[in-house]
Amino acid sequence: MRKQLLRSAPLLFLLLSGCVAPTGDEATPQKTTSNGTRIFRSETGPLTPPSVEAPSVIASDFLVTRGLVKSLDGLSIEPYSNGRFTHVKVAQTIDGLRVHGAYAKIALSEDGEIVQVMERLAKGEVELEETEISPRQALDAAMAHLNYTEATSEVEVQGNITRFAPTGELYNPPTVEQVAYLDDDGTAHAGFLVETWSLKGNQLNHTIVGAAGEIVSVENRTANDSYKVFVEDPGKGAQTVVNGPGAGNTESPSGWLSGSQKTTLIAGNNARAYLDASPANNSPDSGGTTVSNGNFLTTADLAQQPSITANKAVAVQNLFYLNNVLHDVLYSHGFTESNGNFQTNNFGKGGAGNDRVNAEAQDGGGLDNANFATPSDGSSPRMQMYLWSGTMPNGATVVSGLTYGTYGSTFGPALTTNGVTGALAVYNDNTGVTSDACEAAASGSLTGKVAIVDRGTCTFTVKVKNAQLAGAIGVLIANNVPDGAFGPSGTDNTISIPSGMVTQSDGTTLKGLAGTSANLKKNPVTPLKLDGDLDSDIVYHEYGHGLSWRMIGGMSGKLAGAVGEGASDVLAYLLNGDDRVGEYAYGIPGGIRRYPYTNYPLTYSDVTGAEVHNDGEVYAGAMWRVLENYLAAGLTSTQLLDDFVKGMDFTPSTPAFEDMRDGMLQATAGTGRECHIWHGFAASGIGVGADGVATSSSVTITESFTLPTACQ
Repeated sequence: MRKQLLRSAPLLFLLLSGCVAPTGDEATPQKTTSNGTRIFRSETGPLTPPSVEAPSVIASDFLVTRGLVKSLDGLSIEPYSNGRFTHVKVAQTIDGLRVHGAYAKIALSEDGEIVQVMERLAKGEVELEETEISPRQALDAAMAHLNYTEATSEVEVQGNITRFAPTGELYNPPTVEQVAYLDDDGTAHAGFLVETWSLKGNQLNHTIVGAAGEIVSVENRTANDSYKVFVEDPGKGAQTVVNGPGAGNTESPSGWLSGSQKTTLIAGNNARAYLDASPANNSPDSGGTTVSNGNFLTTADLAQQPSITANKAVAVQNLFYLNNVLHDVLYSHGFTESNGNFQTNNFGKGGAGNDRVNAEAQDGGGLDNANFATPSDGSSPRMQMYLWSGTMPNGATVVSGLTYGTYGSTFGPALTTNGVTGALAVYNDNTGVTSDACEAAASGSLTGKVAIVDRGTCTFTVKVKNAQLAGAIGVLIANNVPDGAFGPSGTDNTISIPSGMVTQSDGTTLKGLAGTSANLKKNPVTPLKLDGDLDSDIVYHEYGHGLSWRMIGGMSGKLAGAVGEGASDVLAYLLNGDDRVGEYAYGIPGGIRRYPYTNYPLTYSDVTGAEVHNDGEVYAGAMWRVLENYLAAGLTSTQLLDDFVKGMDFTPSTPAFEDMRDGMLQATAGTGRECHIWHGFAASGIGVGADGVATSSSVTITESFTLPTACQ
């Protein structure tokens, strides 16, 4: 039956409106994405007839005979199987240089039919220009652009990669790779890929520097999340003793543990979890007790600070367990070695290996936050889990003897005991919401003053930087919703003044005190903090960023970044089974997001490009509707997780929301589940004809609630 469905026009192809079937020796793309990826599908069935040839041969023939490449010179072709489909990955080199961002991914049915092609390759005869600068100059240009100040010397050259000495600002020594890269028209140019990874903030950046030293692009490969915090018991039951899988299972053939272990450093093939509280130097803290029997059974005492000895051990054992559970679950759904999963030893099954997750528990480099930086396959990602402020804010603003709780930002200088003192001043930019500090200050000096700005419209770092440029010595961000405050997050190495957030009501009061002297400082009372390592929603969300970066490719930008945030929420709620994310860390039953995902009220037209977490909620809301449709049809969340992960194999780099939808439709072609997906997305405005286009500065959304005829 499956064979007949695939040959005679599977439901997927009937449902993807606007497809153009290939004619003659040329294929017409069904869609070209914002980063130039061409997606080929057909509304009349597979793109090619059945074949008994090897998948790599079928894929190669398609690329050449349809005119997508002149020849196979410079192409590497690697097939792998993932369920019902075989996928062929294609990479490209020119004159011995890797073409950064060039790829093709070709999906074949069990009968050897090509059902989808995603392609972004350099075309025709290519002659690269000579580079005018050295790797040293490329590194200098990138570091200056990213506001690093320390110089570093060249260490060694290996092929096209030059490695430099480490600096005090960086987590890893920087590297410069001579590459080719594609411009917006698909033309290849010579240049350099500079990788820098900050010690503070875990910011992993890939900067493309052109042949003459110009900055072409910067891709940030770190995902960051911020949460409001109130002290509350996790509410998910008492600690339970569970067993690891041992050796011999499919997902983790060597088990979870390897080598020697301590209570504060637990390592294995999939993850290396360790305490990085003090000093926060991205290395395991000293101390801990040797564990020789594989039993990590420390009991938590949540009435005490996370910093007590027992709670440190609990943080590490919990983080190690959650990382391994998620590794094994995702492996069973298709996030395997060939798709770049996180393992030291790949057991000869493909992929690069040597990239288990470095998971840092109780990281002392931040507060009220978490992040996950994902380098390319073969290098270990870094997960940083921070502590949370609790009911008591970590900062204070003292005005006329009264104290207003303030949650310090995770960027810029930390709040100090003495703090900064200056007159309160309401920011004014004379544009839109005049006090949101999203534009340069209109008039009047903020020199020596503590600026008050409103939350909303632009990022926290933009607000603080604009106030700093206007002369402010500190910034208070007033929340724009009435449910508390939290520590603002972001990254900007040029911010040199402290800042924090106050509640909406306190913000209103402080605006009325403009001109009065205020002292913005660290809270002298130490609050009882919460430990993010104990919140599986946060850990799963962060790991989800690694999943999407590795399986899909580029996830930066206004739409793709939102997709990444939403997809990470999807992973968390599919595993934990409720429509709220981060209830423990956030401290309220409603969780971290603006609305519960049940009956989520916003749709595709509400995506603005202003804030990726808010925009990502719309994608996660659509997927919650898909989950409800699956459950109503007698299917399970596990089946949806399988379709969700396998759909990433059909999703182009830097996707819009509809690309994720179409990827799942491709993965489920012929299964009868397609209309469950369509109904969920169409109800969120991501129906037939919906289209999202993002540039570096704007997002344009075409919303549609239309269902395909077959699903009406």
